[in-house]
Amino acid sequence: MTPRRHFARLWIVTLTLSLAVVALFNVVIDPWGLHGLLRVKGVNAVKIRPERAIGELKLARALRHRPDALILGNSRADIGIDPAHGSLAALAQRPFNLAEPGARLTAQVHQLEALLAAGHRPHLLLVGLELFDLLNAEALRRTDWRPRDDLPAQQRATRLQSVITLSAFGDSLLTLRAQRDPHAATLRDDGFNPLRDYEGMAAREGYAPLFRQRAAENARRIGAHSWPSRLDATADFIALRRLLELADQHDVRVECFTYPYHAHILGTLHRAGLLDEVAAWKQTLADTVHAATAQGANVRLWDFVAVTPETAEAVPPPGDRRSVTRWYWEGGHFKAALGHRMLERMLSADSTEDFGRRLLPEAVATDTLARDVDALLATRADLMADLERAFATAGLD
Repeated sequence: MTPRRHFARLWIVTLTLSLAVVALFNVVIDPWGLHGLLRVKGVNAVKIRPERAIGELKLARALRHRPDALILGNSRADIGIDPAHGSLAALAQRPFNLAEPGARLTAQVHQLEALLAAGHRPHLLLVGLELFDLLNAEALRRTDWRPRDDLPAQQRATRLQSVITLSAFGDSLLTLRAQRDPHAATLRDDGFNPLRDYEGMAAREGYAPLFRQRAAENARRIGAHSWPSRLDATADFIALRRLLELADQHDVRVECFTYPYHAHILGTLHRAGLLDEVAAWKQTLADTVHAATAQGANVRLWDFVAVTPETAEAVPPPGDRRSVTRWYWEGGHFKAALGHRMLERMLSADSTEDFGRRLLPEAVATDTLARDVDALLATRADLMADLERAFATAGLD
């Protein structure tokens, strides 16, 4: 054998062994929580929240978890609705938070279809409905539902990537480090994001910078809005009708809910002249749910878009690193403490919780949101100053 051939063979053997070691390391550490081979406290018990397509990973976990209750939505639900809360745990043995940051309802319904196709039928769905997804949404000419057939192949690819890729190897190293970091970005086995990293940021910088940054982002997004001409023909409402159709077909209980927007968002919507559009959105949601109920679906709609002491929570002043907010991480995301109250309202038959209300078609006409926002801003100079700053930062003053 020539020296060149010998070197080539040695290189191939070394590479193969290296890949095998990396693959074994990734399977054992299991940073994405897809294999469940070994769970050791201080080594890999805490799973990181990877910087990659979180929806694919959550679906893969859900397929292993075989959930009997699902939380669907975007980052607000991902962070704010805890499947371990007692009112949900009383109704389900394996609740799972499938909500995905940045996901629209269409993507979440596709995930639900994938679970149903795999033989996993939850008996309860908690579905977050997002107003922001209607900003700049276009009314579609085709309003029929379009399923996806590539999710099984995508899941196979995700599991393979979790074993052999350098990305997974890097996440394995981060998983080892996260065991000793109380503020690591993590993801629980039931899909919930406890947002430990925000706890660290708030401790270091205070809550004011978090609220200010989010307020400016919301001002930019809302300020650039273009409202659709037909809400019922947008992708979100097509997806909602498909979800309710699936729930009816599979005898699944559905609790739909709007998110409890902080006063920063409510004030920004007010300043952008969008509160009439908010009322139209609520009416279309209520009409859609009512139509599904009339067809036999077991579904209710809950409204948390309102001015309340919770949604009007004040922001700690700049430089204050000691004060801890009770209800909101920042103006875009509520804490699990508020999510607990939402779950109690929606799920507990004997609950005395008064946060939120059932939203029936006839109830929308009695909505006092516009008047309540006016009254709030007239009496809260701190919120007005927050909004002025946010619009100036966004270049919209």
